[in-house]
Amino acid sequence: MRHRLIVSLVFVLGVLFLIPVIEFSQIHKTVWPGGVYPVSGNRGVQFNSPGWAVLNLTCNGKGGRVIVEDDIEERVLLNATVVGHAQFEVVLPHAGDYGIYGSNPNESLVCTDQVWKPYTTRTVQNVSYIGSSMMFLILALLLWYQY
Repeated sequence: MRHRLIVSLVFVLGVLFLIPVIEFSQIHKTVWPGGVYPVSGNRGVQFNSPGWAVLNLTCNGKGGRVIVEDDIEERVLLNATVVGHAQFEVVLPHAGDYGIYGSNPNESLVCTDQVWKPYTTRTVQNVSYIGSSMMFLILALLLWYQY
């Protein structure tokens, strides 16, 4: 009887370790909503990514430069020239705040963005998968020795 209780607890712990990753993907689905933003000069927009993801950025206008910056690490992820129309895919390396800016006050661009397939951070995934794997390994060993 006691052995069955321990086996059940280990199984439940293994499943609980998987919940953060599964729940995150169910909450955030495939596309994180974006918007339409005027980007000119130092004026731009800031947005938040729920996890590491891919930013789909489309810009239209006469021409100019568009800059995507990681506001947490203060690092430029994209610095590109737009002439008429351009589309970019930028990897957002972690959850947090990002900004989309123009580089010249005389230039005017309109950009749309969408964050595709946000995932939990690598640390959360590692802890979740390693923890659940260890619990299921212990479960297998307990079942092996029981029978």
